[in-house]
Amino acid sequence: MQKIKGDVIVIGAGGAGLKSAISAYEKDPSLKILLISKKPIGVGGVTANAFSDRMAFHATLSYTLPYENNYLYHALDIYKIGGEVSDYNLAEILARRSEEEINYLISIGVPFVRREDGKIDQFLTDGSEYPRACYVGPNTAIEISKALMKRLRETKVEIYENIMVYDFIVKDNRVIGAKAINVLSQEKYLIQGKAFILATGGAGELYHQNVFTSEMTGDGYAAALRAGAELVNIEFMQIGICHPNILFAESGSMFRALPKIVDENGREFLLDYLKEDRKNLCVLEFKKGAHWPVSYESPTKVIDLAVYYHIKNGHKVFMNFMENPSYLDYENIPEEILKWSEKIGKEVFKGTTPYERLQKINPQIIEWLKEYNIDLSKELLPIQNALQHFQGGVKIRENAETSLKGLFAAGEVAGGQHGANRPGGNSLLDTQVFGRIAGESAVNYAKNNDFVDFEIEEEKIEGEIPATFARKKIKDIVSEYGFLVRIEEDIKKGISELRNIREKGIFPDEKGLAYYYETVNMLDIAEVILHAILIRDESRGPHLRFYRFSPPIMEFVPKKPEWNKYIVFSKKDGELRFEIREPVRPKL
Repeated sequence: MQKIKGDVIVIGAGGAGLKSAISAYEKDPSLKILLISKKPIGVGGVTANAFSDRMAFHATLSYTLPYENNYLYHALDIYKIGGEVSDYNLAEILARRSEEEINYLISIGVPFVRREDGKIDQFLTDGSEYPRACYVGPNTAIEISKALMKRLRETKVEIYENIMVYDFIVKDNRVIGAKAINVLSQEKYLIQGKAFILATGGAGELYHQNVFTSEMTGDGYAAALRAGAELVNIEFMQIGICHPNILFAESGSMFRALPKIVDENGREFLLDYLKEDRKNLCVLEFKKGAHWPVSYESPTKVIDLAVYYHIKNGHKVFMNFMENPSYLDYENIPEEILKWSEKIGKEVFKGTTPYERLQKINPQIIEWLKEYNIDLSKELLPIQNALQHFQGGVKIRENAETSLKGLFAAGEVAGGQHGANRPGGNSLLDTQVFGRIAGESAVNYAKNNDFVDFEIEEEKIEGEIPATFARKKIKDIVSEYGFLVRIEEDIKKGISELRNIREKGIFPDEKGLAYYYETVNMLDIAEVILHAILIRDESRGPHLRFYRFSPPIMEFVPKKPEWNKYIVFSKKDGELRFEIREPVRPKL
C-alpha cells in the first residue's frame, strides 16, 4: 500500500478541482499541494468534455445592466430561480466575485467573445433578468478547462492520475486522511493531509440517460456522507433535452430556431400528448430555448414530458431542422424574440426553414456539429431527456467549508449555493468562485493545523450480489423512479428495492475492487436521492411530483409554500438521517 502526504489534498480535476489546486498554490507556493484525479487530467470530468449550442459563463461585469449594485440582481436571480431553497449569502458571493473570476480566466487565455467596443458580449439565459451570459461558443467549458490545465502545468502542484478516493479517515470530526485506489492497477493508497478539498463533481452515472463522463459515480457525495458531512438539496437535478450519444445539451438557439419535433416515423407526436396546448405550441417550443432545463414553474415542461413519455413507449425522438413544424405561425411568434433570439428580429421566421434560422442565430453550432459528422441540413438530430447537473451536494458555508473540519468542497459536488434550479452558466461560475475560495481556505487551515497520524483496520467485504449486477439494478431503479416523473408509490418501491440490495450486500466481481467501491458509492447516494424525492411532497423546479401521469393527463402535486426549506441529510453509525431547515434568506 502506497502512502501519499501533502499539506492540501485536492480531490477531482474538473473545473473546480483545477481552480482549487491553482488557487491553493498561488496562495502559498511553499505548501505541498496534491491533485488527485480519477482519470487523466483533461480526459475525465464534465468541464473538459461537455458542450451545448452556446455554453455560458454567468458573470456580472462592471458594465452589466443595471449598473448600480448590479451583482445584487444576479444574486437574487440565483436565489429566486432556485425556488428560495438555497443559501442567499452563497448566491451573493457567486455574483459579487464573478467579474474577478472571468478576468482571471481571460488572463490565462480564455477567449471570451467580445463586442465591437471591446467589451465582453453577454446574452440572456434562463433564470436571468438581465443579460450576463459570457461565452466562447459551444466549447466554453472546454476552453476554460484547457486554460486551467495550462496554468496548472506552470505550478509545482503534484498530480496523481487514475486514483479514486473512496473513503475519508476522520478523527474528532476532522478529516485527516483518505483511502484511495488506482482504478487501473487496483493498487491501494493511503493519503495523509492537513486539509482536503472535494471537487469530484456529480453522480451522473446513476442514471442511464445523462451527459456526464462515465467515471462520475458520486464518490465525493458518498465518501463525505459516510464520514459525517451533510448533504443538501440532493433531490434537485437539472434534466434537459440532450443528444443520446455525445455530451451535447440541445438548448437555447436549437429550440429557438423552431425545428420540427418528430419520431422515427416522422410524426409530430407532441400533438398527441399536448392537445390543449396546440395553439400555444409554437410559443412553447420557442420559449423552451429560454427554459431549457425542465422546471415546474415553466409551461414548457410539457414538451420535456411528452418527449419522455414517447421514448418510454418505445419510440425515438428527433429534431428536424429541414422542415418547419405544422404549427408554425408567423403571427404567433412571441414579441420577446427581440429579447431572446440572439439579437435577431422576428422576421427571421418568415419563409425560412429551421436550418436557415439556425444559420442566422448561431452558425457556430452548425459548423461545430459537422466536426461530429452531423449535418443538420441533411439529417435528423436525435434527442432524449438526460440528467445534466446536480443542484445539491455536500453542504458548504461561506468559506467553502463543510460540516467536517479540514474538509472543503467546490463545484458540482458542493451544495447550498444553488437551489432547485440555477441561471444558465452559473455552474461554470460556481467552479471558479468556490474553487478559489476552497483553495485559499484550505491553505489557511493547513497553515494552522498539523498532520494527525492514524492507523486503519483491514477492510472486510461481505455480500451476495456481484458488483456488475448490483450497479445495473441501482441504475435501473434510480432511472425509473427518480428521474423526470416522480410518483409516491413508485419512489417507495424504489427505496424498498435499494434496501434489498443493501441487506444482501455487494461483493467485487471480475471488474475489480475500484468498480466495487464505485458501486457501493452509487448505492449510498441512490438511497439519499430517493429518500429526498419522497420527503419533498411537492413540485418545485426540476422536482416533478405527480398524482397521476398518463399524457395528456398530467396531475402534478402542486408547489407548497411550507416547502420553502431544504432537506439536509447526514449519516450516523450507518443510519441515514434528515432534517428540514430554513435556508439563509436575503436581508430585508
